[in-house]
Amino acid sequence: MSNKKRARRFLPYETDYKLLDKCRDAEKKGLYMVSILSIIIPVLNEFLNNKAFMGVKDALQVIDFIIIIGYYVLNVVTETFLYPATARKRRKGFLDNSVGSKYLQKPVTGYYSNDEIELGSKKIIVNCCENCFFTYNIAKEMLLEIIIKNVLLSITFIIVAYFGFRNNIVALPILQILLSSLFLTELIHHVNFIVKLKTLLEKFWNEFSETHEEMQTFQNAILFLLDYETTLAYNKAPLSNDIYNKLRVELTKEWEQIKKRYDIK
Repeated sequence: MSNKKRARRFLPYETDYKLLDKCRDAEKKGLYMVSILSIIIPVLNEFLNNKAFMGVKDALQVIDFIIIIGYYVLNVVTETFLYPATARKRRKGFLDNSVGSKYLQKPVTGYYSNDEIELGSKKIIVNCCENCFFTYNIAKEMLLEIIIKNVLLSITFIIVAYFGFRNNIVALPILQILLSSLFLTELIHHVNFIVKLKTLLEKFWNEFSETHEEMQTFQNAILFLLDYETTLAYNKAPLSNDIYNKLRVELTKEWEQIKKRYDIK
């Protein structure tokens, strides 16, 4: 990811990630549609008791039900099957570029900017640090959007709880607590994700500031890779490809400056 001349960017698993992005985009749209309908239906039921509107309300309820089922099925397929398979290809591509293995039929080119580094433990650490650096900055950029989304969804479902359960003195407070915690969970996980990435980056900077024996470098490389992949696996908010494309050039320049500062070569 640098301004130096290098091979054209090619990811053998890019098609998989594009499909993953489309599925997650459909999930997001489905969730927003459910949220909107969850407000419209109770409001219609509360204020419009005219029989002329009963058919409209029934139709909206059917549509809401279908979208909910569709969202659930798509979420299960995407997060249980599609994402793990795609992530496994990404890890294979990482290893191919870092240690010279041939897990994928075609190599990853023009993605990492560390071709000058010899294959082996050090390249694992440098490639992993580059991944962590980009992921950290993308996650930070996503934070405001996640805050807004979670606040809006929380308000939406509290409104739903009010209209749907206001006559039930037990269900209302329980449902409000559960829904609030549900949407706050994603936000809390994302903040924790950013903090863990920042901590991991600090460990990378310390690593580049020290000199180790070959065996120690190998051990550190394995630990860094496991720490990063574990942190990534527990992330609840998928990284935004749009934000990656927006920040890529700027972050690439910053990464090249970091390599010069720590004499990574």
